[in-house]
Amino acid sequence: MKEQKVQYKEPSHSLEEIGAASAAPAPMVERAFRLLDLLSVSEEGLTLSDLARALSMSKGSIHGLLKTLENGGAIEQAGDRRYVLGPRIYDLAQVYVQRAGLRHFAVPAMRRLAARVTETVFLGKIEQHGVRIIESIVGESERPALRISAPRGTRVHLLAGATGRLVLASWPAAQREAFLRGHPLPRFTEHSITDAGQFLATVEEVARTGISIDREEYLVGVNAVAAPIYGSGGTLVALLWIVGFASSFTDEIMSQAAQQLRAEAEAVSRSLGAR
Repeated sequence: MKEQKVQYKEPSHSLEEIGAASAAPAPMVERAFRLLDLLSVSEEGLTLSDLARALSMSKGSIHGLLKTLENGGAIEQAGDRRYVLGPRIYDLAQVYVQRAGLRHFAVPAMRRLAARVTETVFLGKIEQHGVRIIESIVGESERPALRISAPRGTRVHLLAGATGRLVLASWPAAQREAFLRGHPLPRFTEHSITDAGQFLATVEEVARTGISIDREEYLVGVNAVAAPIYGSGGTLVALLWIVGFASSFTDEIMSQAAQQLRAEAEAVSRSLGAR
């Protein structure tokens, strides 16, 4: 008898599939990237005239492009009216490095957790409307059992159980309260917390302990425990969580798993530059 896998996803909504339509090239965008490439290899920066010649553009046309990039923080003016790369570029580069490093350090941690707990471990990035699963590892055991799985790209509701509380725990208290005033708490299951005051109290506890536990609040018969992953500057980079059926992933096992999960999440965070 083989292990059977059950899909982990939003209970009432299927994953949105967005087809990418073909589009004509955007010359100004291409020139913007060429401009950034030129600045990336220039130690002292380049003047408006230098860039106009290099890009075969009039000074009037390139002036508008420069102002747009400057307003967005992608470039800035140094001495002698020379343009150099701006702070936004370095911020984006840092995000890219963290994302590449995230998988590098998180996947081995996920494998260790999956082997110890023999449940499914997920890694997710926070988006505006939810948490997007970017990696998952299904734990294996000697005895055949049901396991929970989800493909990369699956979106979990922003306010879902364990992960939802971690997201809000990273916000200031005033922001949490304001958000819940405009976004009523969904009732995913009969165990879901739908009272804002009670939910905020659990979020405060999560902010204090760094661990979030979901007892069948998001999916019927499914428990979960989650922990945050931070990057440099204490920025919340991702979420790491373990999911299992309530029949086997009991309170006692979740409590043990929580300690292991916290240790692995903290180790990944340190590797990403968190202090």
